[in-house]
Amino acid sequence: MCMDFGRLKDISGVNFQLPAQDHYSKMMLRNHPNFINAFQFRIGAPAWSCAEWKGKIYPDKAQPNTFLHYYSQHFDTIELNSTHYGIPKSETLVKWKSTVHDSFKFNPKFLQSVSHKKRLMNCKNDIYEFTDQMRLFEDKLGYTWLQMPPDFTVEEALPLFRFIEAFPEDMKLALELRHPSWFNDQQKLDELSALMTAKGYAMIITDVAGRRDVLHMRVTTPTIMVRFVGNEMHNTDFSRVDDWMERIQSFKRQGLQEVYFFAHQPEDILCPELGHYIGSQVKKSLDPNIIYPILREKTEQRSLF
Repeated sequence: MCMDFGRLKDISGVNFQLPAQDHYSKMMLRNHPNFINAFQFRIGAPAWSCAEWKGKIYPDKAQPNTFLHYYSQHFDTIELNSTHYGIPKSETLVKWKSTVHDSFKFNPKFLQSVSHKKRLMNCKNDIYEFTDQMRLFEDKLGYTWLQMPPDFTVEEALPLFRFIEAFPEDMKLALELRHPSWFNDQQKLDELSALMTAKGYAMIITDVAGRRDVLHMRVTTPTIMVRFVGNEMHNTDFSRVDDWMERIQSFKRQGLQEVYFFAHQPEDILCPELGHYIGSQVKKSLDPNIIYPILREKTEQRSLF
């Protein structure tokens, strides 16, 4: 599930420095009603179907119907982009749920027909049809996430607010906005953030070379969801991860309790390598119990010495 949004062929002129912490998040972390003074870091990828991961984190002869099982041994969450295109059958969701370990979390992406075609208009029935089906994940359901199209502007705020108000309060929602107008209108962003905070919902932070405005640092709940887009393990991928570790340390001191960190790479092929580096850094100082990709080549090489 390659993410092309904001991707650049030439990253030589990009300033990858993380922006300063947003004023809003400074005010709300420890004061949020969901705060419980705990911490967990989850690493995920966009999909589990990448055959190129055989020999890395999947056995050489693994069959596609076993990929999710092996995936969940190295990642403990998934973006689940496939639900963007249609609601899976009940038996499919139950099978996926039974395939992964107990602490694994699925994060189903909301229907494209609602976000991109209807643009959140007249969609109450769609909301309940989708969320009722996702309840089959039970305790393995993380956040349902809503990705709005790049041309969805702040002028369309009303249907977005209505969608958020109508979303079932017993479920978690994360929101990804892409049009620049949302990050240029401080008043509207604050209004949206206040609603998201009241509901306990998260604003997705996207770290991608070509759109630094979507790296907004707006934290509305003690959980953050980060979509990190690497550049084929360029040296900046490592330094950017290191910067994120420092920022999350700061958030943790202020009351952050959970991180969903999704590792993207072109065509997904290098997601295990990126996930391995992220996990190794997390383990040092943030979460010693982190589940992260252990590459088979590295394990075999270490065993020789």
